[in-house]
Amino acid sequence: MRRASRFMPPVSRQSPPWTWGGRTLVAAAACALLWALWAHPLAVCAFAIVLWGLVAISGWLDEKHFARLAQERAGGSICQFARSIDCRGVDTWVVRAVYEELQAGLPTRGTPLPLRVADRLQKDLRLDADDLDLSLLPDIARRAGRDLASTQGNPFYGKVTTVGDLVHFLNAQPRLAATP
Repeated sequence: MRRASRFMPPVSRQSPPWTWGGRTLVAAAACALLWALWAHPLAVCAFAIVLWGLVAISGWLDEKHFARLAQERAGGSICQFARSIDCRGVDTWVVRAVYEELQAGLPTRGTPLPLRVADRLQKDLRLDADDLDLSLLPDIARRAGRDLASTQGNPFYGKVTTVGDLVHFLNAQPRLAATP
């Protein structure tokens, strides 16, 4: 019998290791920026100020969006999330892994946002599809004990738009051989 999902290891966020290619790219970008700053100081400074302002406004809007969602969902927890999914047909490890990993991956500044099954990944949670595929999905699958080797055969492939869809997608993936 499989252990209960509450015994699942905690979420661990590790920064990806720097590769030589990444270091080279950063060094090349720094050299190009220094050259542009030397050749056109006013244009580069004006561009940097405008870019900084746009990033600050975007961050402020995201912060307000998540604060409003958290206020609307005050008191929510994984219990309400799990109740909205038929856990007789879905592995509880997948439910917990999706909930906890998505919550840890959101830019909510330490305040956990209670998730709902109907939350849209891109519009409501502001998760980019590339970020989901490259960083969050492998972590969720690893914690849930699911294999992501062949996702094209999954009936939910290409149809994941909500958190509930993500739960069903991962539940349809085969289990790893050495999962508890």
